[in-house]
Amino acid sequence: MLKIYTIGTNGKNKEIFAEILNAVDVNTVIDVRLWRQSRFVLWTSGTNLQITFGDKYKYIPELTPTLDLLTKIKNGTINWAEYEQIFNDILKKRQIENLFTPNTINKVCFLCAEKTAENCHRRLVAEYLQQHFPDIEIVHL
Repeated sequence: MLKIYTIGTNGKNKEIFAEILNAVDVNTVIDVRLWRQSRFVLWTSGTNLQITFGDKYKYIPELTPTLDLLTKIKNGTINWAEYEQIFNDILKKRQIENLFTPNTINKVCFLCAEKTAENCHRRLVAEYLQQHFPDIEIVHL
């Protein structure tokens, strides 16, 4: 069975974050944030994550929400159910399943800032891909 992991940076320090990912032996850490820099938690910037994880760190902009969608959910113009539908339509239009093969999707970890996956697009990315690849288990770290 293939595994996809998801993780949020909020509520974790750099050491705990790295320990969690090392414990499950991820092959690739895929950043799905629209913005990869942080003024307050510097270790979470894309540049610093690239230094920490080296070749294991990837940024795939096709897996990020649009600025318009992110703005609408943050200002309350749409609710989470509407966000899910719109984001899933975006993923379908972008055909993100073509970015992966069974070999490259196994043990990837989708990274975002949200503390939990419940209301985070990283969960939606993982679930979308689960529909396109047989025998995938999703684990939220």
